[in-house]
Amino acid sequence: MRVANPGVAMRQNRGASSAAGNAALLLVALAAVVADIARADEPPAFRQGLWQFDRTLGGQNLQTKSCTNPSEDMKRQDTILEKGGCKSSPSTRSGNAYTFTVDCAVTTPGSAPVNVRSTSVMTVESDTAYTVDITTTGAGISTQERLVARRIGDCAK
Repeated sequence: MRVANPGVAMRQNRGASSAAGNAALLLVALAAVVADIARADEPPAFRQGLWQFDRTLGGQNLQTKSCTNPSEDMKRQDTILEKGGCKSSPSTRSGNAYTFTVDCAVTTPGSAPVNVRSTSVMTVESDTAYTVDITTTGAGISTQERLVARRIGDCAK
């Protein structure tokens, strides 16, 4: 599990194979990945250490803690999306906010490709704290997500 992207626990509903159901799962998965990406106009480097990640998606809250370097995690996520054929826009910066979009054509077994767009606004407080607000749309479905990340200490030795 990538730490800057603590992920969202998803259950697979074996009885639901509709394109809309698959698209909803894909939106959640893409939003989880996109929360971690840094773009061309990158935010300052974040400090290595013990980080707490609080993610809110669809009324669900998930908290994880991990020893990591979020800047390195973001670069790994960027590479994964590019290899998957996603197209990213250059980020724009306004003060301490960085905005970017990612477009992906996602194919699920037994259904046509779904175009998914995720727009993220990362607000950097310091090298130890940031928030990402993500809106992901595709197949007529839209999700809102918020990730609050804070360095809470040093890693155990």
